[in-house]
Amino acid sequence: MNSDNITDISNGLANFSLNDNHDDASQQSQFRSFDPEPPPAPILHSQGVIAMDITKQFINAAQELELGQLVKDPYFTLFEAVGALEIMDRKMDSGYLEPGETMDDNYDFTLVLLPEEIIGIIDQLLCHEMAWHQGYPLSQTIFTSLYIDRIMMPAPVTLDQTLFDRSGNAPDEEPITMQILRAYCLGLIKTCFFVNDKVKAEHYYEEEDFVTHTYNRSLLDSIDHAEIVELLDKTVKVIFATDDFSQDMKKTLIARLELRSRFLTAVEVATSRTSPALKLVWTSLGNCIPRIKMSVDLGKPVPSSFSVKLQRKLASTAPPRPIVHVSQESAFEHLENLCRDAVTVVEVLKYYDSRSLLTFVTLFQARKPQPSVYVRTLLQHYLFGDMIMLGKMSIRQILDEELSTMTLPASMLLDRINDEVEVPSDPRFNIATIMETFRSRAADTFIDYMRTICQNRCRIRRTLCHAITDWDNLQLDAEQLDVELQAFTKEVPIFDEIISTEPIYSFPLSSWAYYYKLGQMEWTVQMGFELEVYQPDELADMYWYLQYLARNRSQHLERIRGFTVPNGGGIAASDESIHRHAEYGKAGLFFNFSSLEAAATYGLADALSGLFTVLNRLSLLPKLPRPYGDAKMRYEVRMKPFLGIGLPELVSLENLKQLVEQPRQSILDLLDLAADSAAAAKKAFEIMSRLTPEEAFCQGSHASWLKNVKDCLKAAIFTGITISTVRKAVIAAGNRVELKIKIEIPESGKGYHDWWVVPKASSLA
Repeated sequence: MNSDNITDISNGLANFSLNDNHDDASQQSQFRSFDPEPPPAPILHSQGVIAMDITKQFINAAQELELGQLVKDPYFTLFEAVGALEIMDRKMDSGYLEPGETMDDNYDFTLVLLPEEIIGIIDQLLCHEMAWHQGYPLSQTIFTSLYIDRIMMPAPVTLDQTLFDRSGNAPDEEPITMQILRAYCLGLIKTCFFVNDKVKAEHYYEEEDFVTHTYNRSLLDSIDHAEIVELLDKTVKVIFATDDFSQDMKKTLIARLELRSRFLTAVEVATSRTSPALKLVWTSLGNCIPRIKMSVDLGKPVPSSFSVKLQRKLASTAPPRPIVHVSQESAFEHLENLCRDAVTVVEVLKYYDSRSLLTFVTLFQARKPQPSVYVRTLLQHYLFGDMIMLGKMSIRQILDEELSTMTLPASMLLDRINDEVEVPSDPRFNIATIMETFRSRAADTFIDYMRTICQNRCRIRRTLCHAITDWDNLQLDAEQLDVELQAFTKEVPIFDEIISTEPIYSFPLSSWAYYYKLGQMEWTVQMGFELEVYQPDELADMYWYLQYLARNRSQHLERIRGFTVPNGGGIAASDESIHRHAEYGKAGLFFNFSSLEAAATYGLADALSGLFTVLNRLSLLPKLPRPYGDAKMRYEVRMKPFLGIGLPELVSLENLKQLVEQPRQSILDLLDLAADSAAAAKKAFEIMSRLTPEEAFCQGSHASWLKNVKDCLKAAIFTGITISTVRKAVIAAGNRVELKIKIEIPESGKGYHDWWVVPKASSLA
């Protein structure tokens, strides 16, 4: 049965009447008529039913509800909710037809388009493709193209089956303009296949990040990409040889075909972690964009070649949705960012050390705008695809280097010779067994942590709130393994009566896990500022808790340093090997940098906490009404990620209020303390900004790291300026209640740094 017969049948069903004996006026069925007026209320005739109009009573009752109050009938279940969906409502029923409307678009695919129209369609398809990359489904973007639908239905297995005109003409007889459009569409579909396949292979969040649903359509799975690239190249040669187009038109069409060919090549090669052409293909793709942007005015839109009706043919239970329209400026900007981020993400394959790797991933994910989902899935693939780190390393190598840098430099616990010992009575055999137990336990937690960093910003924070518990459990497990190792390493404990009357052991494995846990707890709080989770009157509390966590991390670093680096800061003894010298030297650099970074964090956090405490006292911060909660409930919500954590000890609400508000301190005293903390943070950030990539463990991402540090330095400087401005206003006001000063809280992304909310103070005339 051909398509024309199907159209006739569809039209016949749409015009079908149940009573053929009526005249023309009475034959207008519900399928062909439309009455904008609602039908009259049914007249009920029953002794048990009394009908009455409750409209006024309902409106009066609704007005009594508070803003945000929810009234729910517990017996109105999902079944009743689905039953309430209206059939024949164009918003809910994808099969609904307007009077005289048919199921099909009846688009003429034998029509030969002008080259200007080809450009217009291609540019619109590029906008739809970028909309898909931004998270919209295919049903509202690429699959709304009638030409794309024509190629995919039915699923072709050869290029000859992808012709638009299926009246029996040979492929050689295809008009050149239609060959150009067909080649571009084939390249687009195959590009979507590679992108979709890669996203599905990694960790992402459906509907939140990306929609991989293809609605039971095949994205040219049976056609090799090399055939499509060959067709694109062949079409470019045909354009060169033809005399039907002007030179400007030739350049415009060729530029679009070259972009499609390079895009297809890039996504096909991108999964390789060893190809030397990874950066080149993305750079080449980015170089095509300016030429296309300069020629968009030559295109002529063909809106009839896109239709929302195609959603009716897709295997979907969702109600009909409108076509997503993304501007050409936005589409080009997104494509340029994608190419730039793809070029940068390839740099992760250059391995320097484990700390530099973590720095690279963290800074890359913090870029503005954040890298697209496809680039983030490429990052996951490069990091631990097939459970091979960076395509050449095992997770054991990364973990051992982490332990060597932080808690076990030049330690016998990490000696590979232990694995070759097969005598159970040998301590090295038992050490190898215990260490392997720890690695197997820590590997999953560490990889989950790396995978978490590769998500979107909101999801990172949400996942970290749960991951902290995993690191806490890992710390407890590691403590038990540390105790078992003491029997085989014959570790000599330290005795310090100031700290404890009991012998003090190093606990290297649990110390490593505890350091990571503290870092993630800090990060959770800091991302709360970035994502504007906290209200202005809560900033003092949360910055105080941030400095509390940073101080604990600083103290923990000093404890590790005492067990790790001899004499508290030297390197290995002179008789140690060169290798041991290098490991101790690297550990020393790590402690110096991490201690400096922790000091800068708690200094600036302490300064902001004191500043916001003063602003709260002076009633200069807005306080939103909270009719559904109190201080205790807000405290439980903010501290929920840390409620189940044993160390560091959670500060109670009563103690937190005392430590933050410091009622015994005057306003000027609080401002003086905050100014000192801001000055100390400024000095620490200045020192950090002068560190080399090796000293800062940011090899491969030094430029991004330095920009981040300088932004933090700006935040510290302007914090000091704001404190000074407020102090002058307080002194000038004397005993007066009102201060002639205005405080502005910048929105996220508009301040000096997303993690440091620095209020802006300005004097009122």
